[in-house]
Amino acid sequence: MREFGLIGVLSIAMSWGALADAAAPPAAPGGMQMSFLDHTTPNATATDAAIPEEEDSQDASRWCRCGKLGEAWTLPQPNFFKQTGITASGWISAGLYTNAHGANANGPLGFTNLTDFNLHQLVGVLERKTDTEEKNWDLGGRVEYMFGIDGPDSQAFGDQSWDYGWNSSPDYGSSIAQLYLELAWGDWAIKGGRFWTPIGYEVVPATGNFFYSRSYTCFYGEPFTHTGFQVTRKINDKLSVFGGWVDGWDSGWANRNGADNFLGGVNLTFSERATLAWALTAGNWGTGNAFPGATQGDIYMNSIVFTLKLSEKWTYVLQHDLGANTNNPIGDSEWYGVNQHLIYQINDCWSIGGRLEWFRDDDGARVVPNNVGNYYEATLGVNYKPHANLVLRPEIRWDWFDGTIAGGNAPFNNGQSTSQFSGGFDMIVTF
Repeated sequence: MREFGLIGVLSIAMSWGALADAAAPPAAPGGMQMSFLDHTTPNATATDAAIPEEEDSQDASRWCRCGKLGEAWTLPQPNFFKQTGITASGWISAGLYTNAHGANANGPLGFTNLTDFNLHQLVGVLERKTDTEEKNWDLGGRVEYMFGIDGPDSQAFGDQSWDYGWNSSPDYGSSIAQLYLELAWGDWAIKGGRFWTPIGYEVVPATGNFFYSRSYTCFYGEPFTHTGFQVTRKINDKLSVFGGWVDGWDSGWANRNGADNFLGGVNLTFSERATLAWALTAGNWGTGNAFPGATQGDIYMNSIVFTLKLSEKWTYVLQHDLGANTNNPIGDSEWYGVNQHLIYQINDCWSIGGRLEWFRDDDGARVVPNNVGNYYEATLGVNYKPHANLVLRPEIRWDWFDGTIAGGNAPFNNGQSTSQFSGGFDMIVTF
C-alpha cells in the first residue's frame, strides 16, 4: 500500500542501523535535540564519549540551576541514521483538567474536555530534514505517530478514511498525523503527503503551545491536518510564500468526499521583533461522495497571526481568524474571533503567560450545536522546566458564553451553566 511507503523505508533503515551498531565500535550518542518549543539537531562528539567527567557535568546541567538549563537529552541514534541524517525522537504529554462545577466533563474545551488524568499524546517521530546550504537539492520526510486521547482528533475524520477508527477505547486512539516527503532545491521546497496545517497560531502537538488547554479558535475554527502537496518559495530573508492543493480538512488519502481546496499563505518578517503570518484555505469542502446527500458546500477560512517581541522577555501575539461555509444544503455558517497571548519569560526555567479570547459562532455550527453567540475565555498559566526534557504547565481558566441557548443546552456544567471556572496541569517529557 502506498500509505506505508515512507514508514517502511524508515523502519528498515532503523533496523539496518541497529544491526550496524551491533557490529561497529560504540559511538557517542547524538541526533535530534528536541526541547519545548524548539527543534535543533546537534550531535555529540568523540571527545564527549572519551571524557566521562564532562558527560556527567553535561547531564547535571540539564537540571535547572540559577535559571539556566543545558541541552536536552536525545535518543541515541543508530549509525545509519547519523550517516543519512535521519533522527528518531518523540514526546509524552499527560495531565489532569477539572472544573469548579464538579461536572464529569469540562464542556466544549476540546482537547481538555475530559476530567480524569489522561495520557494525551505519546508520539514517535522519524524525520530527515532537508539541507540545501551545501547541496543543490535534498530529499527528506517525516512520519509522526500519535497515541492518546488526542489521537482521534488528529485522525482522518474529515472523510473517515486512512487512520479513522484506530481506537482502542471510546476516548483513546492512534493516528499517523504526518506522513510526507519533501524535496528541496535552492530556495524552493515541495512537500507531499499528510501534514499538520500551517494555519493559525496554536497547534495540536503539545510541544508547540504555551498553554495546556487550547483556544476555541484552534479547536473549532481551524483544520488540524491536510493531505495533498504544498510548495514553498523563500523570496529573501524576510519573505516566504507557500501554496498548494489539499483534499479538504482532516482527511486521508482516498479523498472520499471529493474535496478540492487551495492552501496557501505568506510569512513576513518586519524586523527581529515583529513577524506576520497569513494563511488561508478555500474551495469545495466535499461533494458527499463518501456520504451521499451530505454535500458540505464551499469553505473559506483565513488566519492572521502577528507576533511582536516587546522586549527581551515580553512577547505579544495577536491572532484573527475568519471562516465561512457556504452553499451548504443544511445552512450556511460563519465564525470569527480574536485570540491574544502575552508571555513573559523570566529565565530558561520559568515563564508566565496569559490568553484572552473572543470567538463568535455566528450560526451555532461550530461549538455547541445551534447555540448562536460569543464564547469568551481568559487563561493564566505557568511554564516550569525543572529539566531540559521536562516542562510542567499549570493553568487556570475562566469561560463564559453570551448568546442564544438552544433546547436548554448551555455550554458548561452538563448543560446547566453559561460560565465555568476550570484549571489543571500537565507535563511534557521530550526524548
